[in-house]
Amino acid sequence: MKQFKLIPLFVLLLSAILLSGCGLLRVSKVDSTHGLMQADLNRPYAKVYFIRPKTEHVAGYADNVLDVELDGEDLVKLGKGEYVLIYLKPRDVTITLRNHTQVRGRWEVTEMSQSRQFSFKADETYFIQTRMFDGEFRGARFIPETLSLPAARETTRYLVPAGLARQHPISKL
Repeated sequence: MKQFKLIPLFVLLLSAILLSGCGLLRVSKVDSTHGLMQADLNRPYAKVYFIRPKTEHVAGYADNVLDVELDGEDLVKLGKGEYVLIYLKPRDVTITLRNHTQVRGRWEVTEMSQSRQFSFKADETYFIQTRMFDGEFRGARFIPETLSLPAARETTRYLVPAGLARQHPISKL
């Protein structure tokens, strides 16, 4: 009989452990071997934050990790509701966002991509938002667009910083 009294305590303890771990989970991953990453911070670099806002509703496949490419090479796997900081070599680049989405109202899944040119200058800070465009039966895709510092602060207010952004959150800029 005594062992049954311990069950509620065990369930409470297990729930507390699992819930505390949820806040620590980070999905985003940066490929630190990318050729345009500036590892030597004594050399010129641009600070670039990649921001993926939460959505108002569940978006199915489009909620999965978003692939961010720089000049055709994988740079970041960006989780929904997270943002990362990258130190890049200053130059003109093409940012491509790739995601999977359901199209045509069926279970057909396809890959979507959207690219844009950006110019990053040394000693500057940039905020690139990955805005989701819901094309309904045509599927969801993401569009890279720049934000100002005030807009980035507002957008990231309830987002989770990952990687280097944990040490340098946008809220402290």
